[in-house]
Amino acid sequence: MSVHMHLRQPWVWLLVSAVIITVLITPAVTLASNGAYSDGNYSACTYNTCGITLSSNGTVNINVTPGGSTTCTTQSDSVAVTTDSSTGYTLSMNDNATSSSLLGSSTPTIPTSSATQSSPSALSTNTWGYRVDGVGGFGAGPTSASSNTGTSSTTFAGIPTSAQTAATLVNSGSPADPAVTTTVWYGICVDTTVPADTYSSTVVYTAVVN
Repeated sequence: MSVHMHLRQPWVWLLVSAVIITVLITPAVTLASNGAYSDGNYSACTYNTCGITLSSNGTVNINVTPGGSTTCTTQSDSVAVTTDSSTGYTLSMNDNATSSSLLGSSTPTIPTSSATQSSPSALSTNTWGYRVDGVGGFGAGPTSASSNTGTSSTTFAGIPTSAQTAATLVNSGSPADPAVTTTVWYGICVDTTVPADTYSSTVVYTAVVN
């Protein structure tokens, strides 16, 4: 039997002209049973149940002001998982809606990148995405925060929708005590065709005991 923990964070906000992107993050925690007592690790998990906790910084605000050409901004969130499970944990993420586009107050939206975690790419104009250094095809980085810069070769992937398989950010076979923190980067690139507004989406992190 597995137990899940979900973390819903407030949103990703984008401000044009500025464009403000707000990513709301919601954590979700799932507790998982480690099976029968004889199957578990008594020293790591009390009897047959392992606990798990999940937290993040909360809302990620990404402010970008389009200029004469494509303008990009990158900001991060820190996701902390704690568990004594001897078999480790899995941390994943997806959008909480069937569309992972950033929604403004009117019709315009900003779609997520079409790239994937296994085959990420630099952000196209008027798209947004995520990356985790060292995961999938992202490369080691290090990624750093930036504000209103030109286009970059740093690669990102699109956020999976609630109807798609969540993106696995960590699959660890070891306990996380003290807490293990994963840095999730969010980036957006826009030009002046994007109306000034506040755009948002809600991202859900899920931590599950393996």
